[in-house]
Amino acid sequence: MIDITKWKKFQISSLFQIKRPAPRSVKKYNDGSIPFVSSGNYNNGVDSYRMPLDNELLEKGNCITVSPVDGSTFYQPTDFLGRGGAGSSILLLYNDKLTKYTGLFLAAIIRGTLTRKYQYNDMGSSESIKLEYIKLPVNIKNEIDWEYMERYVKQLYARERKFRPCYDLFRKNKIT
Repeated sequence: MIDITKWKKFQISSLFQIKRPAPRSVKKYNDGSIPFVSSGNYNNGVDSYRMPLDNELLEKGNCITVSPVDGSTFYQPTDFLGRGGAGSSILLLYNDKLTKYTGLFLAAIIRGTLTRKYQYNDMGSSESIKLEYIKLPVNIKNEIDWEYMERYVKQLYARERKFRPCYDLFRKNKIT
C-alpha cells in the first residue's frame, strides 16, 4: 500500500501542455500499422490500426491521452493517430519529464481521479479536466518527485518479471 498522506495536489493544467488532436474519423482511414487512439476504456484507447493519409502528421507519442467521455487515461509510448473533432475526441497531455514509467504512473493517478467524476451521461470537457487536481508524491523540496514515480513503476515491472516464469509454468501445465 502506498502512503499518500504527504502527497500534494497539483492542477492538471499546471503539469501538462494540453492539446487536442486534429479532427479525424476512423472511417476515413484504411487498415495499417499506426494506432488510432480514441475514447475507449480498454486496449490503451487503441480503436484499430490505420494508415495515415498522405502528408498527415501523427500525434507525438510519450504523452498521456484522456477521454472526456469517461475519464479513461492511458500512456501512449509511440506516435499515433488521435481521434479529434467533436464528441469522443481525446485530450493529449505532454510534459518534457515524461518517461514510460512516469507516464504509466501519472496515467493511473489521473484515471483514478477522473473516472470517479466523468461518465457518458456526465462527460467532462477539455476545460473541466484542465481544472482538476491530482495528488502526487513530492520530494523534500516540495516539488513533484519524478524519481519516486519512475522507481515505483520499475519495481512493479521487476516484481512481475520475477513471478512471470511461475505464471508461464502454471499456464503451460494448466495448473489452476
